[in-house]
Amino acid sequence: MLEFSPDASFGVLTPAFKGNGGYFALESYAHNGCTFLEEGRCSIHRLPYQPMECRFCHHTRLGRGLQCHADIAKDWNTSKGRRLVMRWLGMMELKVPAGYLGR
Repeated sequence: MLEFSPDASFGVLTPAFKGNGGYFALESYAHNGCTFLEEGRCSIHRLPYQPMECRFCHHTRLGRGLQCHADIAKDWNTSKGRRLVMRWLGMMELKVPAGYLGR
């Protein structure tokens, strides 16, 4: 799913909440938990394509979640990150939301 920064200046592609895949992050789905969580365990934990957010913020750097999320946001808040978000929006056939400053 695509989650926007609080000021909508950039987006972050992140593992989706269950039922919210392929769309913008919607708070109404947050209670569903991660789409990769099955029976309380991460179904892709040991796979090589595990999302960076999961690998670094939830497994490798325990207790440093907020700082880890901030560090990942820095990578997305770049011209390359914005281009990737725009590409993903096109692949999902979603319109760029009004106010998204990454365009």
